[in-house]
Amino acid sequence: MNTSPGPAPLPAAPVSTGDTDATGPTRFVSETSRTSRWTGAELRRLAALVWPGQLLVVAGIIAANAQPQIAQHFHTTQIAWFSLSFTLATIVATPFAVRLGDVHGKRRVMLVLAALGLVGDVVTVVAPNYPVMVLGRVIGGLYGPVAVLVLAAVRDLFPPRKVAMALGTVAGSVGVLSLLAPLLSGRLLDVFGWRGALWFLVASTVVAIATLLAVPETPRRTAAGPLDRAGALLLGGGLALLIIGIGQGRDWGWSSAGVLLTLVGGVAAMAAFVVVELRVAAPILDLRMLGRRSLATVLLGSSVPQAAFFASQAILIFLALFPPVPHVSDGLGWSTTHNAVIGIPAGLVTFAAGIGVGRAVRTVSPRAVWYAGLGILTCGLVLAAFHHGDATQIITTGVVMGLGGGILMAGQQTMIVSVVSAEEQAAANGMSSLLTQVFLALTNQMLYAVLAADSTVLDGTAFYRDRAFTHAYLAMAAVVAVGLLISLAIPRLARPADVAARDLDPAPPAPEALRSA
Repeated sequence: MNTSPGPAPLPAAPVSTGDTDATGPTRFVSETSRTSRWTGAELRRLAALVWPGQLLVVAGIIAANAQPQIAQHFHTTQIAWFSLSFTLATIVATPFAVRLGDVHGKRRVMLVLAALGLVGDVVTVVAPNYPVMVLGRVIGGLYGPVAVLVLAAVRDLFPPRKVAMALGTVAGSVGVLSLLAPLLSGRLLDVFGWRGALWFLVASTVVAIATLLAVPETPRRTAAGPLDRAGALLLGGGLALLIIGIGQGRDWGWSSAGVLLTLVGGVAAMAAFVVVELRVAAPILDLRMLGRRSLATVLLGSSVPQAAFFASQAILIFLALFPPVPHVSDGLGWSTTHNAVIGIPAGLVTFAAGIGVGRAVRTVSPRAVWYAGLGILTCGLVLAAFHHGDATQIITTGVVMGLGGGILMAGQQTMIVSVVSAEEQAAANGMSSLLTQVFLALTNQMLYAVLAADSTVLDGTAFYRDRAFTHAYLAMAAVVAVGLLISLAIPRLARPADVAARDLDPAPPAPEALRSA
């Protein structure tokens, strides 16, 4: 989210509105008061953008909670692809969606993507077998870029003075939905099963399309030009090969020709992707931005641990919702609703942590706050590895992890603001989102590989022993530690208040000049 302040407020001055009252004199109003007052049309426009922008959050929570039921229904050990296929489609589609939105208008592109996502949702919910369901998830993943386009559309559809508040309203609503969605998904899954929950997502996508129809079209900012299809193919194909290699390592053998070929092919495709992105005029991922140490370390150091935090949520879902079966499964056998209630304290702490970060960085360096979040999240994951046997332990460790994760999610934005100019923030946020999705796909597959190492397949479904959950939490803690090592290279960062003063300066210094070497 772009949190940079807008232009400096204009001094109050009499401005003619062109209207007259009954006595005939022209009315004069303050420019500041006239532009700061929200009109009914603006409020309706803002309300229409909230649901399309946050549907991805609700859909992600419901889909994640549905995975145990789906795995048992289709008797599959490849449940990881239920989320991975969606993520890969979103990764490949996002850069094209952003570019096409600038060329043809963001509203038009969002409607097309939402319609395709609706088709994918329907295919997923009526799928007669698991391969068809995965295909539906691939198509449904095309909805993913809508969340990015909504935030970009806010900048086009609201006056500069209102953009920050509009962005805060659209993006901040995720906190409320993150608290309500688990309870909603629990009720749907417990009463109607996984198909009933997925039919709710179909209806939700229809509502998103209806609200987008009420949004005006955005300006076309870029002329049509060649799309970086080679970059998208290499990125998507390289990630898919790496994910397949990691996922099949246990079944095929880590030294088998199949695993080695897929891993080498994936690495080669990613290396070719880097070469292509550095040469094309309009890359889907502008790797040249990573040539600056400050931005590179912030983006990489923040994307890796956030991916681990998001991926770790899947551990609790399988731990809580899989049944206890002697010598087969060490799940707790909770209902989805009970698990959602147990997660409320962690959700509240995560939400509060985001608010706390905004206050803390007024006086403390964003880098110091970031290090604190990394340390707290690592401690929470390690504690969860050895203490996850009952509700009290899960609530306690969940609160610690929620505190660390909330600090990271909010802290990333404050660091990005500190190392880029106002003009670069949109591109930096887009790169941050894409990198997080890339690392999330890889981390998710690594997580499922760790779980599978201590699993028992019964009637076609993989069930996990307690040691699998312990190792999975420790693996996520190790990924966060990698993020910490990268983050140690982050240079000194300016506080948001100092950045605001910089942006208000008519001749601001370059971002690199704001930090020490």
